[in-house]
Amino acid sequence: MTMERILRAMGDVMAERGTDKAGINAVAERADVNKVLIYRYFGGWNGLLEAYVQRGFFLSMFNDKFLDSVPANLPAENRSKVWSEYTIQFMREFRARKSSQELIRWEMAHGETELARRLAEFRDNSYKNLVSKLAPYNDFDPIAITSLMVAAVTNIVLNSAQRDHIGDIDLRSDAGWERLETAIRRIYSSLNIALERENNKKEEAAV
Repeated sequence: MTMERILRAMGDVMAERGTDKAGINAVAERADVNKVLIYRYFGGWNGLLEAYVQRGFFLSMFNDKFLDSVPANLPAENRSKVWSEYTIQFMREFRARKSSQELIRWEMAHGETELARRLAEFRDNSYKNLVSKLAPYNDFDPIAITSLMVAAVTNIVLNSAQRDHIGDIDLRSDAGWERLETAIRRIYSSLNIALERENNKKEEAAV
């Protein structure tokens, strides 16, 4: 419970100050613990930041618990639906968690550091594990598709802090974000139809 309180306090501090201005002292003060305890549990700032991401405090889908909740052996059409809902959940959570947005901004500014690379690698592996369980037709490079969608969502959410609109989509209204969610569902639905057709062509050609 103390570790969870520390990690939640870290999220609060990052949301308020930004990741660059957060630190062990501020987290310890917010969590109402001695900073020695943070060093004992996490080994220092880098360990604390990695634990924040790996234990699901960055976003809930980046942990084994979320992956285990996805049913195995789903038919292709159901996998495509879950795949699209995953992207929508990612967008909703990322919008709601200012601390996560601040962490990504920090990574973009410090991408050359070992810590930033480790955090990005952890997320990349989470994508790969999820795609291997969800995406229909692995021979159509679902990792590339997921990477494009996640990058698009990340960019729109980060930009929404400075921009009111993208095109004619109102980023300050629920209706605007609902349009984006509908677009995501349509993209994945259309993609699934296209992949099924391509797969059928391959099977017919092989006969």
